[in-house]
Amino acid sequence: MAKIVSADGSIRISGSIIHQVKELLRIATNNGKFGIKVSDIYSEGYTKQNNPYCRSFKTAKEYVGIWYQLASYVRSEFGINRITDVRPEHIEAFIEQKGELSSKSLKNISSAIGKLENVIVQKLGIEVNFGDRELQNGRWIANKMASELESSSSRGAYENPRELIENLSSPVHQLVAEFQWQGGLRIHEVQQIKESSLKSFTNSCMQEFKGILVRGKGGYERLIELPNGLWEELKDHLEQHGRLEFNYKEYLNDLRRSAWETGQPYQGSHGLRYNFAQEKYEELIREGLGHNEALKEVSEMLGHHRPEITLHYLGR
Repeated sequence: MAKIVSADGSIRISGSIIHQVKELLRIATNNGKFGIKVSDIYSEGYTKQNNPYCRSFKTAKEYVGIWYQLASYVRSEFGINRITDVRPEHIEAFIEQKGELSSKSLKNISSAIGKLENVIVQKLGIEVNFGDRELQNGRWIANKMASELESSSSRGAYENPRELIENLSSPVHQLVAEFQWQGGLRIHEVQQIKESSLKSFTNSCMQEFKGILVRGKGGYERLIELPNGLWEELKDHLEQHGRLEFNYKEYLNDLRRSAWETGQPYQGSHGLRYNFAQEKYEELIREGLGHNEALKEVSEMLGHHRPEITLHYLGR
């Protein structure tokens, strides 16, 4: 059973990572006694930046929801059983799959994770690293994504994804971008790809297809068909390197630079999923599917369970 012990040994938390979060909430709310005075916070030696308390019920409710989501995510995706074992890269993967959210919601996620870090550091005396503002990693990726949304003239697909990808400086970045565009993958899904992910399958008409098996939100698995050339390129890369290793922040910076140099608005990494969704929807409509059927099909391709989410990607 996972256990967390404070630096001075006075606080011991045993149980699942979800239970750990529940206990940290109890500490953050002063045993459920909301409304702690600002003067009391300062008298305990805390500042606005490192304050470990949630002063209102509303804030606590919002934050703990995000804490629970993060805890469930790192447990299912990375096998982490102690909240203190979470690292910036785990948080970045968690935030990236929230790419459909508004800038306000993204900032709220960053603040919630920052509060969780404060509780652990200030109340348990355990040093954790949930992100560095200067490095713009960990939870600060959410702020970066929010800023990009606010500064973008539009939110959605790239005007010319082929030109964007070909102008990327790194072959690995080009490969990652191809998967987002051709397969509709989230960043953390790309990072999970390994040799065992490669699949070949035959449909009812005995046509052979090649693709990859990925696991998305909530452990939901889906088979992604890829163009043969891209599949072979991935196979060669995995045989040589084992995985697609890249730095998420560097990838975003490369996309930003390429977008600027090719004269199109920067849409973040999620913009390529928008391209995928819009192109697949139009393709299915041309093939004779009705509007609702196409929405459902594309939603499943994106790893979602609600057809109406596709409308978001279509800009409707």
